[in-house]
Amino acid sequence: MKTLHVHIGTPKTGTTSIQNFCCENQRLLEQRGYCYPMFPYAYKGIAKVRNGHFLLGRVVGAGGVRDENREREIYREGMATLRKLFSTYDDIILSDEGIWWRMDSIKKAFWTDLKQAAQQEGVRIHAIVYLRRQDKLYISHWNQVVKAKSGVIADYTLQEALEKDNLKIWLEYYEKIERIAGIIGKENITVRRFDKKHFVQGSLYADFLETVGLSLTEEYNISQDVRNVGLYGNTHEIKRVLNSLPQMSERAVNTFFVDSLWEISGVSKQEYPSEMMSKEETEAFLRTYQEGNRKIAEEYLGEPGAELFDEPILDLPKWQKDNPYMYDDLIRFAGVTTIRLREENRKLKKEVKDLSDFRNHLKHPFRTLFRRLKRWLGV
Repeated sequence: MKTLHVHIGTPKTGTTSIQNFCCENQRLLEQRGYCYPMFPYAYKGIAKVRNGHFLLGRVVGAGGVRDENREREIYREGMATLRKLFSTYDDIILSDEGIWWRMDSIKKAFWTDLKQAAQQEGVRIHAIVYLRRQDKLYISHWNQVVKAKSGVIADYTLQEALEKDNLKIWLEYYEKIERIAGIIGKENITVRRFDKKHFVQGSLYADFLETVGLSLTEEYNISQDVRNVGLYGNTHEIKRVLNSLPQMSERAVNTFFVDSLWEISGVSKQEYPSEMMSKEETEAFLRTYQEGNRKIAEEYLGEPGAELFDEPILDLPKWQKDNPYMYDDLIRFAGVTTIRLREENRKLKKEVKDLSDFRNHLKHPFRTLFRRLKRWLGV
């Protein structure tokens, strides 16, 4: 039966790496009867490799107003493209981590609409979801929006984020997966742990390929392995405070500071190893989701009585803003930014000098020619 594989994330579970891998190996996948199609639709801040974004992407028109008519038009066009592709391929793969939360916010009829379209074409829907321990996923998400070089940039603390965000649409995994199962069927959902020790062959790529019925071989190219490096502790806090400056809305300014902080983040982490939550706070946080997680392990992984996440909770100090290492990190940050500005200034001076020399050559071509002849003749 023809199958539409929909990889829905969750966010912060290697989705960008999977998408780049599929895009990079399009021809090899096609040889095996699988298609990872690319679409012509562009969305601000969304990489083209997120080929499933047309399913529920937000289109903003003139004046910053959402254009829902264009969204529906794109959806129809994209589904028509899929119909044509299914005449050639038995399996099509779409991927977009935004589906995980947008299915409960922007487009609540997402799975119903997709199932209806698939049924009309006699196509099976297969959902693939990777799960990361709730505290790790949420803190990583918060780290990302604070670190971000463009798009949504946050200046709120973790505690403020926990209070303002709707954690239900992010972290109640069992309830969300059950809602999907209620529409497309539990047998059509593949759940994976985002944990290297649980990956097939210890590889995210081998693991993902197995979910769609393929195996990783030496033929596949993995040159575009993407690692989204976060900021740690003090460097993350420095960026959070900087985000309150209006100039940070300029991508070039934002990028300059993020790159400067990346240079010292490793040293900061080494000197002050810490977590954003204490061990006790993490345990209390996870108890909220413990029962649902166990149900996922039993009902979707076939592991009754098992824990969904078996990784240990680190017993590190909780990060404190008044820690004794903040002063050193601020000095390092000032030093790195000054060095980078000095290097940029040096490059600009050289460019100005080169441009000035070029203009002089244009103004006095014969003088330049005679000067070069004299050097050549040694007179």
